[in-house]
Amino acid sequence: MSTVRGREEELGRLHRQIPVRRYRSLVGHWMSRWFRAPRPAAAEPVPEIEPGQLAITFGGHATVIARYHGLAIAFDPMLGRWVGGVRRAVEPGVMASDFSDVGLVLISHRHADHLHLPTLRRMPRAATVVVPPGTAAEISALRFARVIELGPGSDFELRGVHIAACATSHGSAELAQGNAYLIRGVGPSLYLCGDSGYHAGFAEVGAQFAPDVAMLPIGGFLPAAFRARHMSPLDALFAFEDLRSRVLVPIHHGAFALSYEQLDEPARWLVELAKARNLRDHVVVMNAGQSERFVSPHESVDVFGASEQAEHAEDAEQA
Repeated sequence: MSTVRGREEELGRLHRQIPVRRYRSLVGHWMSRWFRAPRPAAAEPVPEIEPGQLAITFGGHATVIARYHGLAIAFDPMLGRWVGGVRRAVEPGVMASDFSDVGLVLISHRHADHLHLPTLRRMPRAATVVVPPGTAAEISALRFARVIELGPGSDFELRGVHIAACATSHGSAELAQGNAYLIRGVGPSLYLCGDSGYHAGFAEVGAQFAPDVAMLPIGGFLPAAFRARHMSPLDALFAFEDLRSRVLVPIHHGAFALSYEQLDEPARWLVELAKARNLRDHVVVMNAGQSERFVSPHESVDVFGASEQAEHAEDAEQA
């Protein structure tokens, strides 16, 4: 615990001067976007996978589709164009039809940009849906085949894939309380976190499981008080190190301007930080609609897809 407190103190020092561009007026930015259509996303074909592999599609914001051989998992599916009065800046990288094979839906918490009822209505009714405690009644009218409430420390198995709910630190309000999820199937293990500040739970998961791929949120961190509920890219890198993961894939960025950092700054700053900490080869920044395939460590030392290899080669040429 003292180690975690020391890292939190270090993060506090490192955040005193955050080198990112900010919106001068967030409300003014929202108003300027109200009549502008979102930019299109470039959706890619989903790679075919074999047993022992994992395919990840980033849908934009916190939406993810993770596919093991035999089970497709949707995390925080959100295809809407608005969060309150904030208009989406980039179209989702997936369509409702891309969820047709989904057998499991994981919801992190009850905020509308993560539990989005209009999108859930478009999910396959045969799917199992996992939600935090106290949430099942909110989606009962959608008549999914099975709805399971899980709290941190609880788990279950579906089609040979083990799902465990893990703690987050997103505030004490009822709608904010929820889960991260640790997923272990035949292939790379996956940690999915929708919203959270930096906390001791990352190190606890890392000490016990060391998930191969960590999908961590990096947006929504300005002003500084927001870091109690949302991680900055620097917080996420510390969490990634605590998790002892091989690959960090950032989410919760690039779609909705929900705080004062400019929309593209979290991804830019994350890459800059990763280079400075000699972690660039372990960070896969995905665009909305992009898919990557990952393999278990014993199968290959190269965990990246072709598009990420090209990006690393470009970085090397520019260095």
